[in-house]
Amino acid sequence: MRQLLCLAAAALLSACAQQAPVKLYSGAEQPASQVLVVEMPNTLEVLNINGQPAPEANRMVGNNLRKLELQPGKYRINAYFENGYDVGGGLSHEIVRTRSATFTIDGQAGEVWRLEFDEPSNLKQAQEMEDNFEGVAVNTRTGERVASEPGPRYVSLLGEMFGSGTMVATQDHGIAPIGAAPQNAQMPMAVPTPSQAAAPAQTLPHDASTLATLKQIYLMLSPESRDAFLEWAAQ
Repeated sequence: MRQLLCLAAAALLSACAQQAPVKLYSGAEQPASQVLVVEMPNTLEVLNINGQPAPEANRMVGNNLRKLELQPGKYRINAYFENGYDVGGGLSHEIVRTRSATFTIDGQAGEVWRLEFDEPSNLKQAQEMEDNFEGVAVNTRTGERVASEPGPRYVSLLGEMFGSGTMVATQDHGIAPIGAAPQNAQMPMAVPTPSQAAAPAQTLPHDASTLATLKQIYLMLSPESRDAFLEWAAQ
């Protein structure tokens, strides 16, 4: 049994170390020379890209840089710092989540841009940047540096989906550059607000992005809320 557990752990670590970049563009997969790659530390979470929620951008685990593949073009990436710190001698931990910063990138095919910021070394330093998080987007080929702008405050995926009462869905949830129309776009899909509860409900698409969103919402629930949800789902 111990040997089996060791093998499983080794396989998991290997998988984390070999994670592929996350494809965030529409259409068929393109070679690295044809796409724009954005790298970021694992403590940086994407709130949205060009105003569009991108839960796939946060699905990578481990300590490696996250790599996002996009169509060449201009993007405004709202991202925030999030990390946990041990407190009370390791008996508990505190999560620090900052306001987001808006990183602007205008990249060409084959370029790699990296989102950088001054990583806090302890809880106090992390807390000090909760309301003034900032960083820089760096073109690793040319050395160009673009300072971030203050971004919106953190909004959960649930708020992103239902806060405005609408959500725009594309066929494969690709994110297009600013000024470019999404490829293979479908008509906008309205998600009813509470005031429209009597209207016929629309359904979310059955795909990996929807499942990832629902999983993250479930993980955000308290144990009591999870039990209540499972009881409801079993009915």
